[in-house]
Amino acid sequence: MQMNLPDIRNWIQDHLGSDIKVVEQAGRKRTNEYDGVLVEVFPAVFIVDLDSSEQPAHASFTYTKILTKDIQVTFM
Repeated sequence: MQMNLPDIRNWIQDHLGSDIKVVEQAGRKRTNEYDGVLVEVFPAVFIVDLDSSEQPAHASFTYTKILTKDIQVTFM
C-alpha cells in the first residue's frame, strides 16, 4: 500500500516517545544509521533524540524522505 504524506505524519505521530531506528541513504552504497527516541513531531519534520554520545545529540528528518524512500524508519 502506498502511503501519502498525511498518512506518514499520522503514523509517525502515533509513535511519539517510542524507540526508533532510521536508516538514511547517504549516497552510493553508503548508509547512516540512527538509533534514538522520537521526541518531537512538527508539520514538516520529526526530531529524534540520538542514543549515542556523538555530536549532534538530535537529528531531524522530513516526512518526504520517507515517501521518496531516502530513509527507512523502524519502531522498536
